[in-house]
Amino acid sequence: MYLYRLCNNFSVAICIITLLFLQLSAANKYNVSLAQMDTCKEFRIANTGYAYTQFFHIHKLANNKVNANERLHLKFYVLAPMDAHILLSTNDRPLSRDRVYEVVIGAGQNSFSSIRSRMASMRISTSTMPNILTMYDPTPIEIIQTKDGTLSVYIPGLKQEPLLNYTDPAPLEINYLSFSSFGSTPAKWYYDCQFDGFAEEMEEEAHETDLFHSLLANLTKNFANESVPMDLQSVNFAFQLKSVVYNLEKSILLTRMHLSLYWQDPRLVWDADAFGIAAVSFGYKEVPKILWLPDLIVLNAAHGSNTQREPDIGFMIYANGNVTMINTNAEFVTWCVDTKQNWPHERLNCGLILGIESFSPRTREPITLQYDNSMPLPVEPFSMLSEWHFRQISISQIVSAASNMSRYNTQAIAQSMNGDISLDFVIERNGAFYRNVYTMPILACETLLVLSFLLRGYRRGGLILVVFFVISMGLMFVTKHAPTAYIPNILYAYRHVMRTAAFCYLLHVALIWLELYPPKPKPFDWLMSLLNVSALRLLLCMRLA
Repeated sequence: MYLYRLCNNFSVAICIITLLFLQLSAANKYNVSLAQMDTCKEFRIANTGYAYTQFFHIHKLANNKVNANERLHLKFYVLAPMDAHILLSTNDRPLSRDRVYEVVIGAGQNSFSSIRSRMASMRISTSTMPNILTMYDPTPIEIIQTKDGTLSVYIPGLKQEPLLNYTDPAPLEINYLSFSSFGSTPAKWYYDCQFDGFAEEMEEEAHETDLFHSLLANLTKNFANESVPMDLQSVNFAFQLKSVVYNLEKSILLTRMHLSLYWQDPRLVWDADAFGIAAVSFGYKEVPKILWLPDLIVLNAAHGSNTQREPDIGFMIYANGNVTMINTNAEFVTWCVDTKQNWPHERLNCGLILGIESFSPRTREPITLQYDNSMPLPVEPFSMLSEWHFRQISISQIVSAASNMSRYNTQAIAQSMNGDISLDFVIERNGAFYRNVYTMPILACETLLVLSFLLRGYRRGGLILVVFFVISMGLMFVTKHAPTAYIPNILYAYRHVMRTAAFCYLLHVALIWLELYPPKPKPFDWLMSLLNVSALRLLLCMRLA
């Protein structure tokens, strides 16, 4: 009995020593102790689940140690068994559809880590290294964003290379940070630590900013990152046509216009008297990334083309929240098929169907386009050297009987929805040029054929050959400009004149042969009477009897 108790106590002692050894080994995993956390600020998460309840302004954090080529440099520590969530956003009220950087360490029961571009979705970088987090030792996390848009997540003491890495072509301007967990997992976060030297790298000097930058900072704070205004239901637009080019062979219409879009965003309202600024303007490259831009889509676009976001796009933001986007060179490439096939007298009905891809966040209805008809459209909207002219322009709003609630169908093809705008253009080719150039050879050749009736001998044959040469040259030039998809009516006229000239020349050869080598027997009387008929002699290109 005594021996049994001794063995039992020995086993318990071994277990206790093993647990202490494991705890000490875990505590030394990243060479950071709990005693060092006394110099840090603490943020606790009990069992609130996946929710970002408190946001920290990054410019007020003392551990933002930025180097020369960096835009952001943060370091903090976490005590959690799994699912440590870090949210980096441009504002303190991000929505689920807003662009953010969400870093998750120890997801999936502490089996992998990732970076997301949306909250709880859109994974853009993943590491499958397991068992990074531990409850016995604070896990250091270092986040660096460079000026080229690269976001790197390091675990100091784990490896020198970044655990997660992602280069954003359109990097976000990070202003706020928040911590969270998942489910009932508790977590402790430590930030603004003094022992690691980050607290001494930031200068607490207050720099006085001008009114313009103060206004931008205020707008950045109140504005959601590139998100649709909550109560936005329509976007007004106006346009002025600048040029149009129609490619008949490809059935493509290229339209250039001066396009203006304007809408109202209550998040951009400021006191104009307090700031002394009634409106601010930006170029496309200078516009803040926080600003929502209408995602204009062309539903009948050719080859997937759309509006071009070029440097000639400008923005105006007014103190009452009105936003105006001006594109001085908007180009649209759309399909326009010639169904009547009557070159060169085409009169085409071409359309340009525009819509907004975003939906209203509150009603979940598609955002409509409203044409601003306060300024009447001129009869001749532009002046250009082109063979096409506008005859009529009409604007109508699409009312879909199907009431589609999705911009794309099951085949991933864009479809029209209620509220889209259809711009219908009636264009007509300047056919006077073709009538003067290509019709005159036909009239001239027909006249020469008639005159050849009055000539005899080789002069008649020479004139017919001239007709044949002229009509052949005209046909060559016509086929250079005429469409190849069908045969225009003018080509039938050329073919008729060419066949007539060939028939007249063959008949002329026959007549010359008969004159040089007349038949010995006399013709029948009825045949001579028939040949003396005036109508038949004209048809056979013979002189009247």
